[in-house]
Amino acid sequence: MEQQIGTLRTPFGRWLRGDAADRARYVDMHARFADAPLFGAALGGTSLLVACWTGWTLVLLVVVASAVMGAGLALHSRFRHPETVGAVTFGLLELDLALSVLISGGGHSPLLPLMVVPVFTQAVCFRPQVIWSFVVLSTVLAGAAVAGAGMLGSPEATPSWVHLVGYAALLWCLALAAQYLAASDRNSRDDAVIDPLTGLFNRKALTVRFPDVRAQAVAVDTDVSVVMFDVDWFKSVNDTHGHQRGDQVLKALADTMRSTLRSADLLYRIGGEEFLVVLPAHDLRAATAVAERLRRTVAEQLTAGLELTVSSGVASARGTAVHLEALTDRADRALYAAKAAGRNRVCSADPGVPAGTVGS
Repeated sequence: MEQQIGTLRTPFGRWLRGDAADRARYVDMHARFADAPLFGAALGGTSLLVACWTGWTLVLLVVVASAVMGAGLALHSRFRHPETVGAVTFGLLELDLALSVLISGGGHSPLLPLMVVPVFTQAVCFRPQVIWSFVVLSTVLAGAAVAGAGMLGSPEATPSWVHLVGYAALLWCLALAAQYLAASDRNSRDDAVIDPLTGLFNRKALTVRFPDVRAQAVAVDTDVSVVMFDVDWFKSVNDTHGHQRGDQVLKALADTMRSTLRSADLLYRIGGEEFLVVLPAHDLRAATAVAERLRRTVAEQLTAGLELTVSSGVASARGTAVHLEALTDRADRALYAAKAAGRNRVCSADPGVPAGTVGS
């Protein structure tokens, strides 16, 4: 797992996360599953009902599943890559369900169909390669549970109406998941989180993802900084060379920024020629250095065949003082100051921090 204050790179993590679009889709869809406890209530309630006939060992598994789900929800916002937490939580819940099937009748268990629920809920969040791996895992666990139950002997048969309750719980969970998918489809245009021109996250993604950044800053009492910058005299690029060339400039600039920033830095296009970098665990001085490095990189090379410069404004906050609107407002005012001071420079929201000057 990767906390926002550290990085652990593993083949599993790289395979699970995919590209920026995959990660953004996961964050977006996970946010839609705000009623996850309803899934837990359906699964847990049915398991407790089945426990009346199969023995109260099943109650312990319900308690464990509840603890796993609660821990997964609590930890989700504290990790830089929350999809890893989601995948691990899924695996543990599916294992818990398989054990429940094992002790409640195997192939005759009313809980067997409910093993579909975790797979289906994850299917709306992850990319196809990951989903099919979940399917294989669930199939193996279900097969092992059915085979193991055959060797242990069948417990007391559950009444037919309990099987009907299990069916109703499955139907309830699938209907909830389908509702989220339908809502996502209706709002896909408004909720898109990837800028189609540059491939960067957009303003919508910023509002979705920033609460996780703030939660980490509050939890460990660390700094979060933002750098807001735009292209100097960009209107003249469009007026002189045309809007198509202007689009090429923005795409080339996005590529330059991606190659200059760390993978942990969060880069957004928030409108027109304006970009924002969110820098977790960076104080104002460190963030100003990052902004100055970006400014120099752009000034010292051609961007889509043109000589360009950028101006930046930097703002920072710590712990509970981290708020997106306040940070972006201060950074925007610092950017305005950089423009007023002659462009091609970095200005800090704190006048005590040295600002970048015009490059040589």
